Amino acid sequence: MDPEKVNYHYCDDLSTSPWPEGTRVLITGAAGYVAHRLIPELLARGYIVRCMYRNKKCPPLLDHPRLEYVYADCLNSEELHCALKEVDFAYYLIHSMRLKKAEFMQKDQLAAKNFRESAELHGLKRIIYLGGLGEKNERMSPHLRSRREVGSILSKGTVPVIRVRAAIIIGTGSTSYELMKSLTLHNRYIPFLPEFNSVCQPVAIRDVIKYLVGVMETPGLKTSVFQIGGKDVLTYKEMILRFAKILNRRVRFVDVAWLPVPVDWMCRVYAYWLHCFISIPVNITALLLSSLKTDVVCANEEILKILPFETLNFVTAVEWAQEKEKRSMVFSHWSDVPPENMSDLLPLCEFESSEFIIEEHTIDIPVPSEKVFPVICQIGDKHGWNHANILWEIRGLLDRVMGGVGLHRGRRDPEHLRVGDSVDFWRVEKLELNRELLLRAEMITPGLSWLQFQLNPSQGGGTRLTLRAHFIPKPFWGNLYWAILSNFHSYIFKGMLNFFRIKCLARVSNERVN
Repeated sequence: MDPEKVNYHYCDDLSTSPWPEGTRVLITGAAGYVAHRLIPELLARGYIVRCMYRNKKCPPLLDHPRLEYVYADCLNSEELHCALKEVDFAYYLIHSMRLKKAEFMQKDQLAAKNFRESAELHGLKRIIYLGGLGEKNERMSPHLRSRREVGSILSKGTVPVIRVRAAIIIGTGSTSYELMKSLTLHNRYIPFLPEFNSVCQPVAIRDVIKYLVGVMETPGLKTSVFQIGGKDVLTYKEMILRFAKILNRRVRFVDVAWLPVPVDWMCRVYAYWLHCFISIPVNITALLLSSLKTDVVCANEEILKILPFETLNFVTAVEWAQEKEKRSMVFSHWSDVPPENMSDLLPLCEFESSEFIIEEHTIDIPVPSEKVFPVICQIGDKHGWNHANILWEIRGLLDRVMGGVGLHRGRRDPEHLRVGDSVDFWRVEKLELNRELLLRAEMITPGLSWLQFQLNPSQGGGTRLTLRAHFIPKPFWGNLYWAILSNFHSYIFKGMLNFFRIKCLARVSNERVN
C-alpha cells in the first residue's frame, strides 16, 4: 500500500525542518498503533524509515522506496546490532502491556538496557521514547512505573534520549479511545471508585505525532524530558460524560467503594467484568484502570518553547475520530498487534502436521469473482457472520468468559480488509484479491484453527466458492472438541455459503435495475 493513502498529514504545519536527505530513522514497535501513524509522516518528510518488527510473520503494510524492514527482538542483542546499523535517529515505542505484571516489567527493563547499549555501539544521534505522564508517588500504577523506569534506563547511556511523556491518547483505534467508546456504548450504569477521581490531560494522536516528529527535528537537544497534553484537564467521570454526550448516550456512575475489596483487586475484577462486553484484553484494561489512581497532567510546558503549536481539546479530538470512523479512515488500530500467545504462530502454509482435520464445503455462484470477493470481505463485526449469528454470539461469549478476545474486538474497517487485520476473534493471514481470504483463529480452542475462502472460476463466468475449515487438534481434547462441534460447523458453513450466493445475486440484480 502507498503510505500516502494512509497519511493524515499531521505534520504539514510543523514549524521544524526535516534533516538532510539520506537521514535514516528506526521505528521500533513498528506494528503498534503510534508507529502506524508515525511512519507515513516521516516518509512524507523525506526520511529513510526502517521499521523494526519482533515477529517475522508480521506483514509489512506499506510499500515505498525509502521504507526498510528488519526483524529483531530487543531481548536479543545480536539481532539489535543489525537493526541499528547506519541509523541516525530511533523511536523507542516498545511496551509489553499484554504480558502479566511481573513479566512486562522485567522484559521492559531488559529490552531498554539492550537497546541503549546497541545504540551507543552504533553511534545514534538521538533516541525518542514515548512514555507515560504522571507524578512519581506511592499510588503510581505498575504500568506507569514500568514506563518511567524504561526511560531512566535508556537515558543512562551516552546517546541523547528525549523522553516524551503523554497521558491517554485519543484517536481512532487507540486503546483509551476504544475503551471509552465500548464503555459508553454498552453500559448505562458504570461502577465508580473514589480513587478513580484523579485528573488527566488527554492528548490527541495528531498532537502526539507532531511532538514526536518535532523533537527529532529540533537541533541541539540533549537528554531531557518533555511532558505533553491536550488543552483540557479532566477527571475520569468528565471524560466519560463528554464522550457519552458526543455519542448521544446517557450513562450514570454507581459508587462501589462500599465493597470490602482492595483497590488493586477491584481494578482486576472491574477489568474482567468489562471484558464481557468490550474488546480490550483484560491485562491492558487492568493496567489502564490502575493508572486512573494517579494524576496525569503536565507539570510544566517546556515543550512549548520549542514546539509552540495549539493542541486539540478533548471534545474536538473525539469528534474528529468519530468523523474518520464514518469515512472509513481508520488506518491503525490497537488490535493490529496479535495476542502475545498468538504472535509467533507459523502461517498455515508452513505447517506439516499430519493431524490436520479439514472440513470443506463448496457452492457455485453465477457471478464473477470480483463481485463475490467484496461480499466475503465484509464478514464480522456489524455485518455479523451471515448465518446462525446466535451460535457465533454464544461462541464469542464463551471465548470471553475463558479470557479470549471474543467477537467484540470487531474490525478496523467495515468494508475493506488487509493482511494482519483483526476480524472479531480471527485475523487475516492471507488475502489475494478475488482469489482467497484466509483467517487464523485467535479464540481459545484446544488446537489451532483457520477458515479459508477460496474462489475459482466456473463455467459461464461464475465462481466456485470453497470454504475450508482447517484444525490441528491437541491430543484428546482437540479431537473431542471437533467431534462435538462437527454438526454445528457443517450447519454454519453451509448456511454461510448459501448466504453469499443469495447476497451476490441480489447485488447483481440491483445493479442491473439501476
